[in-house]
Amino acid sequence: MQTLHAHSQEEAHLYLTVTPCANCSDGPWEITEELDNSETDHTDGMLLARCAHCRAEKKFRFDWTDRAEDRPDDPQHFLPEVINPTPDPSRIIDLGQWLSLFYMMVEKAAVAVNVEARRIGFRAAQCLDEALKFYTDDELPPESAFYVDASRQAFAEHPEKFTRQRLRDMRSKLPDLRVMAARITHDILTENKKKWWQFWKK
Repeated sequence: MQTLHAHSQEEAHLYLTVTPCANCSDGPWEITEELDNSETDHTDGMLLARCAHCRAEKKFRFDWTDRAEDRPDDPQHFLPEVINPTPDPSRIIDLGQWLSLFYMMVEKAAVAVNVEARRIGFRAAQCLDEALKFYTDDELPPESAFYVDASRQAFAEHPEKFTRQRLRDMRSKLPDLRVMAARITHDILTENKKKWWQFWKK
């Protein structure tokens, strides 16, 4: 079984979101079980997923050695939604797929409310940051930024949508990740306090 190299469990989950099912070319994959991997290296993860369209099942093995929880100096390490705490681009999700994830999450955030909208917005901003990691000094991304045919076709048909400046302009409209992370942390602490108080009221 192929081992897929992810920077975090969150990135592994997003990979399943943008990877079509080989059986029906549809999807997305839905995680049904995180299989016990206690006899292997703790940095490996085995996920059992089912296609939401045709219900086919498949096992995916991931290596997430660059896990966020292993980086205590990172200001966002306490958040489970951190996708990639390193400056390196993803090895399993390409530039086009990150942009697809960004647009998908922006749509979800638009109909969500308060805490949930902020959490989705935080993930959307990270997806855009992940897309920008593929660029060098050129305005257009290199060929190596695309791993799947769908992304290559989208770039060939609409290269203007992949200019670095366009992505930077989009990112400039969103808050800094640390600001967003601090607000989500406040949400988490506030929610925990409510639960603690409700416990003692019972």
